Amino acid sequence: MKPLGKRYFLTGLLVVLPTLATIYLFVSLFLFFDNILGRYISKLTEAYLGFSIPGLGLLVFLLIVFLTGALATNLIGRRLIGFFERLWLKFPFIKSIYPALKQIAQFLFSHRFRGGLQRVALVEWPRKGMHILCFVTNQTGPDLGEKLGREEYCNVLIPSVPNPVTGFYVIVPKRELIFLDLSIEDAMKLVISGGVLNPGDLSRYEVSSEGEL
Repeated sequence: MKPLGKRYFLTGLLVVLPTLATIYLFVSLFLFFDNILGRYISKLTEAYLGFSIPGLGLLVFLLIVFLTGALATNLIGRRLIGFFERLWLKFPFIKSIYPALKQIAQFLFSHRFRGGLQRVALVEWPRKGMHILCFVTNQTGPDLGEKLGREEYCNVLIPSVPNPVTGFYVIVPKRELIFLDLSIEDAMKLVISGGVLNPGDLSRYEVSSEGEL
């Protein structure tokens, strides 16, 4: 049996560590976004009011994001943003980083982009006897399906770890897919964790009364 002190320490660590990590992440993100514009706004408030207002930079940043989103929903705004984006991509260093970051942001926050992932499945990859988690994106169109045979085929995205945005697009016979009762979000967490988490760990994380996982 484990010593009582060690059991209490591990149990407390499992409770306190995620809480502290969450608080640290929240504070770090708050300071990061507030500091983007806060350093300039603080100079103005100190000059006119005599003091700085913590969090004002974050509020202005969120307002700009909201107004940019409103602008991007109309035709003129989309063209204007597209113009500046093409101008932005003319810089060599930015050109190699910005598209990847934009793709990740679309994948994480765009419901329409993630909506293309229809179901989660397993498929034998890269050889027989080995299985990999994959996302069924669509039914293979007749232009390709007829070339492959009469059976039903599916378009499948095989994600890479730990970045599920990238991966391989393959066409797989539907009969070779093992469909899972797993949501897209949970499957993403599973891929990002590299298998550290199991599907059962995603819905609950409990510590037993004995202080063990």
